[in-house]
Formats: sequence, C-alpha cells, structure tokens
Amino acid sequence: MKTMNKKALFFLINTPFWIATLAFVYSIGLDRYYNDPMFSDDLTFMVSYSFVMLLIVLVPFYLFYSLLVPEYLFTGKKKRFFWLGTAWVLLCGPLLIGILGEVNHYLLTGESMMKMFFQFPSELPFIYLLWVVTSLTPAFLGGISRLAYASFSNIEKTRELENRNLQQEIQMIKSKLNPHLFFNTLNNIDTLIRTDPDKASATLARLSDLLRYVVYHTDSENIPISTEVENLERYIELEKIRLQKPENVSFSTNVFNETKIPPMIFFPFVENGFKHSNLNLPDQSLQIDLLQDDNKISFKCVNTIAEKQTINKSGGVGLELTTKRLEMLFSQKHKLDINRNDNQFSVLLEIYT
Repeated sequence: MKTMNKKALFFLINTPFWIATLAFVYSIGLDRYYNDPMFSDDLTFMVSYSFVMLLIVLVPFYLFYSLLVPEYLFTGKKKRFFWLGTAWVLLCGPLLIGILGEVNHYLLTGESMMKMFFQFPSELPFIYLLWVVTSLTPAFLGGISRLAYASFSNIEKTRELENRNLQQEIQMIKSKLNPHLFFNTLNNIDTLIRTDPDKASATLARLSDLLRYVVYHTDSENIPISTEVENLERYIELEKIRLQKPENVSFSTNVFNETKIPPMIFFPFVENGFKHSNLNLPDQSLQIDLLQDDNKISFKCVNTIAEKQTINKSGGVGLELTTKRLEMLFSQKHKLDINRNDNQFSVLLEIYT
C-alpha cells in the first residue's frame, strides 16, 4: 500500500473518533459551564475541565492504538497484552484520572478533590467503578480502531497481490533456484561417478529430492516448516560439494512444530549468500540459523563478501522481490533487517506466529 493510502486510511479510522470525542468532551464542559452552580459562567473552568477530559480519553485510545495492540497483540505476545491491558484498566487508568482531576480541581479551587471524596466513603466504590469504565472505553475503542486499520490494510494488500499475481508468479519461476546449481551439481556427479560412486548416488538422490520439491511443492500456498528446512539442507549440501572448504558454511536449525509457511521464503537469502562469497578462501564464511519459539520464527543469514563483488545494501533485485513478497504475505507480522557492513552482508528475518 502506498504511503498516501496509509495516511488516508489513518484519517478515515481516526476522524470519527476525534469528532465524537470533541463533541462528548465539550458538551460536558458546556453543561457544567451553564448548569453547575459552583462553576457557572466560569470560562476558565470549562476550558481546563474539557482539556482534562480530552487527555483522559486520548491517552488510553492511542496507548492501545499505537503501542499495545501493534507491539504485543499483533506479534503474538497475547498474555503480555492481556496483563498490560488489565493493569491499565484497573490501575493506571483510574490513577491517571485521579491525578489529572486532583491537579485541575486544586488549581481552580485551591481545595483537594480527594478530600471531598473521602468525606463520603460509601461513594468511593462507585467512583472507582466509574473511573475503570472511563479507562476501559477509549482503550477498547483504540484497540478496535487499530484492528480495523490492520484489516483494511490487509484488504488493500490483498488487492495489490491479486493485481500483481501473474507478474509475481513469473518472477517466482525465474528465481526459484539458480540454474547454475543444477549444471554444477550434474558436473560434480559426473566426476564422482568415477571417483566415489556411492557419494555420486547420494548426491543424485539429494538433487532429485530438491527438484521434486521445486516442481511439486512450491505451488502450494503454505508448507510445513520442517519441509522447508529439509530442502534448505539439501540445497546447502549440494552447494557445498563444489567447495574446497565446505566447513566455511554452517547451518543450524531448531524447529519443533509444523508451523505452515510459504515455500522457499528463505531460499533467496541463502542463495544470495553463496553467490556473493568466495567460500573457497579461508577468510570467507556463510552462517545460516533458523530458530523457532512460541511466538516467532527467526532466520539469520550472514556471509562475507568476496573482493571485487558489488552488492548494494538491499541485496539486488532478487532480494527486493523477496522483500515485497514478505510484505504482502505477512504485512505487520514480520520484521526484516538487511545490512551491509564493510565486507559482511547480513539478513535477519522474524516472522511472528
């Protein structure tokens, strides 16, 4: 989605809330201005009282809209979101209301609002309940608004994905795997047939399995992560056959369930690592890590860059297409950092489950 569309969607979601909030807050202020015998015709009180009410409404709304929902609910940290939300509604929200009300009342009258409350202790539970509801309502609206924003954003991204579907399919076919891998592997197998027939047979079986995966599984929308890991291992082992120093390549993985992911989502990063390193040299390396926990999948690929290699910060067209694919598939449920520092290129991808 384009930046302008995001701004338009933000205002579309937030403008009705602002209109309703201003109407509600200043209607209460005007009501007290005209009808409260203590502050009747006191314009200063009306303005300050309305401003305090505005803060009481806006703070929880944007706390949930801008922080708690995107940072915790969208990233799978639901328990932490629940406890933080509960703490706000039952403790922090009422405390904020009490402090703002006390400061405003004292500045206007020179008297403590709390002292007045404690003169009628039977009213304290009702006052606390009122403050809890006042804390909960804008917080709930902020959460719902953020969910609506995310939902509309996903609809727009889905439309964009559908419009570009044919182009993406063509690009995926072209970038599934480097064809040089197959040519090099076949040449290596031809050599191994004469020197090590058993290894040649195992390599041919590995190549066959990888081809089967490319032909039959990459058309699926999602596959088990274990299937992706198995074929990454096959790909890496095939690439290592041509290396004089295969120990320069390391691949560690720890996945423990059958989370579904799009096929070949990690392959372009690994292929890029092999492409831009001269792994036959002792000072060159490629390190790949794929880990999983309860909330996310973490993929890290770090490779040294061979001399005379030219590679921009984004990694070239292949990785740019992969970045767009991730954005369309996972929207706000992923984080991708691609960096080049001196002679090292690194990719860190987190997918929230």
